[in-house]
Amino acid sequence: MTAIPDHLGQLTVDRHGDAPILRGPGDPSITLPPSEDALRRHTRLDDSGRYRPLSGARTLAAGWQVETGEALPLERAIEAVYPLALTHLRLHAEGELPLVTLDDVLSRQTGRYEHAARLSHSGRNRAIRLLCGQCVRIPVWDGRACTPGAIPCPEPCSVLVSLCREAALWENDPPSPASVVPHVAFAAFDEPGNELREAFLADMPPPPGRNTSSG
Repeated sequence: MTAIPDHLGQLTVDRHGDAPILRGPGDPSITLPPSEDALRRHTRLDDSGRYRPLSGARTLAAGWQVETGEALPLERAIEAVYPLALTHLRLHAEGELPLVTLDDVLSRQTGRYEHAARLSHSGRNRAIRLLCGQCVRIPVWDGRACTPGAIPCPEPCSVLVSLCREAALWENDPPSPASVVPHVAFAAFDEPGNELREAFLADMPPPPGRNTSSG
């Protein structure tokens, strides 16, 4: 069993008392009941109340802690916040973590997401940079090195696939950009004002033939 680090993603493990205390970002102002369900419900929303479809997103609600022990072992508490994180850490440390690339994942999409495979190489890299850059999980499937305190990610998640699907549509017919609207859902990539939609559109090269000069 790989030792659990004191810092993992946005989590901190305080081992100074009788039982380890798991803390989220910031100074704790509330203590959650030692329940997986309570912890999972609390960490599925960010500070503004938006649902967090990407469990590793750097948007954990701040100011909470939970005491672990017999009712809620430390390992289960961490897994409630970051599912499979400890399993992936252990397999990565043992050199046994199976990896699947984005190309492989997109090539096997069907139905609504089949179009994602048409995203260009540069578009795939842009999607990886924008989405994975907001996540504590390191995409070792993309050749990244996993530093201490980081969580190795073995396979592109469904949120990235969803972004790639929309991005392929944008490359074919670029929509008009909009200002970021903070309350728009994190993964509502088809909605104007979504932060990742706007970041991707702003980073796209202009269509061939478009004059971008001011003069």
